Amino acid sequence: MALGIIVRQIAILAILVLIGLAASRAKVITSVSKDFLARIIFHITLPAMLLTNFSRIDLTPRLLSNSLQVLITSIFVLFFMLLIGWLTSKVAGLKGSSASIFRLHSMLGNVIYLGLPVISSLFGEEGLLYGSIFVLVSNILMWTVGVAIITPGTSFSIRKYLGKILNLNTIAIITGFLLFLLSIKLPSLILDSVGALGRTNTYLSMIYIGAILWFADGRKMLRNRTVYLLSLNRLIIVPLIILGIFALLNHLFSGLIDPGVVSVLVMQAAMPCMVNVVIMVNILGEDDGIATANVFITTLLSVITLPLILMMISLFY
Repeated sequence: MALGIIVRQIAILAILVLIGLAASRAKVITSVSKDFLARIIFHITLPAMLLTNFSRIDLTPRLLSNSLQVLITSIFVLFFMLLIGWLTSKVAGLKGSSASIFRLHSMLGNVIYLGLPVISSLFGEEGLLYGSIFVLVSNILMWTVGVAIITPGTSFSIRKYLGKILNLNTIAIITGFLLFLLSIKLPSLILDSVGALGRTNTYLSMIYIGAILWFADGRKMLRNRTVYLLSLNRLIIVPLIILGIFALLNHLFSGLIDPGVVSVLVMQAAMPCMVNVVIMVNILGEDDGIATANVFITTLLSVITLPLILMMISLFY
């Protein structure tokens, strides 16, 4: 991808974040309406985008093969990130909930509110297909492996968290993907209404990110030293290692993994910490202050690191 296109797309998203910051400063967005905006995104515009995007793509053997690649490699990427987080937390001497949240945020990034809009802007509908599959795998691991990490030693019930795994977004992904596999297109009336609604997701998500940054207690969070170690891992080192692994595999076995698949996976791996982890930590009775600091700092730094990762990807593909 040409550097000019990368810069332009990132600039568009950055302007939208600044609008969110400005709207929050002007009290157009309040702390209450910010949470309401998150619900609008999560329950309306995001599932609308995920469901209708699949109808914009024609099924081909290449896309089917690539989708299977994404499914398999997403599992590898997420567990690799968890492994690095676990090793780093051991070396750093982290204990208790601090270690658990560090490991969980090492694995789970903001692949929904930030990842999908960025990927949609940069890689189009095909990239959004791959990104959606990554979100599905990430969501399943969050409410299975993630819960086990935050609450070690307690019994885990898949039935208890099944409703959280099968939320509106995962249902939209699964339904849309099944329609895609069966080559069933949604009616134009649905695409022109629900699909148009889904296209607002990128703009609303970026405004929401701006609101998060405005309402966070930035001064307190900037003093959290551990988050900078997490940021180095999550935003730079691990994505570059993953990019290097895929590049080496494609060098040894020519054409093993599609370049589009690699680009999307590396970008999802380079996203800042997942916002929903803050909610999950709170639900499970742990201190969400550390998780909030992780989200705040990594989101700030990602404004710089994401363009760098994109440029590194462009050197290989």
